[in-house]
Amino acid sequence: MLSMFAFSDAQPLAPQRLFNLGPIPFTNSMLFGLVAAVIVIGLFGLAAKASQLWPKSRLAFNVETFIDLVFGLMLESFGNRQKALKHFPLLFTLFVFILINNLSGLLPGVDTITVTVAGVSVSLFRSWTTDLNATLAMAIISLSTVHFYAIKDIGAKGYVHHFFSGNLKNPMTYFIGVNELFGELLRLVTLSLRLFGVIYGGEALLSAIAVLAGNFGWAATLPIMFLEIFVSLVQAYLFMMLTASYIVMSTSHGESETHGVVTPSGAQA
Repeated sequence: MLSMFAFSDAQPLAPQRLFNLGPIPFTNSMLFGLVAAVIVIGLFGLAAKASQLWPKSRLAFNVETFIDLVFGLMLESFGNRQKALKHFPLLFTLFVFILINNLSGLLPGVDTITVTVAGVSVSLFRSWTTDLNATLAMAIISLSTVHFYAIKDIGAKGYVHHFFSGNLKNPMTYFIGVNELFGELLRLVTLSLRLFGVIYGGEALLSAIAVLAGNFGWAATLPIMFLEIFVSLVQAYLFMMLTASYIVMSTSHGESETHGVVTPSGAQA
């Protein structure tokens, strides 16, 4: 059975299975993640096809302007055009894909179109970023890339030295190194949980307000929807910029680290 365009209760914490692909369950969040990926590829494919030195297509012009804006942010973060160009494709893809999925939960029909699976009514679509498995997967991709380029750029020896940089005969060196490794694990946790918690919490808030407002749910949720659009943009931006900053920090070629105190005038003491 199929129903849509009605306010529903908040989504369960875990995604719901639609069917199995062999031993792998295929969930509603995976389905909508594929839909979002097709939309992103289609839009940028059309923009690339219409792209010219002086674009006549409004879509191509807007996409190129958007790319220039994001690349400017990357250039400021890396401080090096060559490095910014090297890492821009992944970072920009993460930003756009996360933004589309963050906003997708606000579309009519998402969370309210249901199908019957094994006698149970489940949502057909669920925003990709409201699935902790999905945000964890993106965090793993992000940090795996960070460590891959760290080893590639500074070498295996420099990579190990990044964590265990003191005298190897001193036990504190190993204590500090283990803490650094634990910090890398915390990056994985914070990247995935922040994105999941904020987006899932926002959709849960919208559902709660819609139920409490009854027939006036559409009006009560309107200001929250504008807030969710802003939050969706901020979360996509944060994920991209944090990944960029991790890459910058991990691929520094033996640059000296100064731990002085910054005075109000900007001079370092």
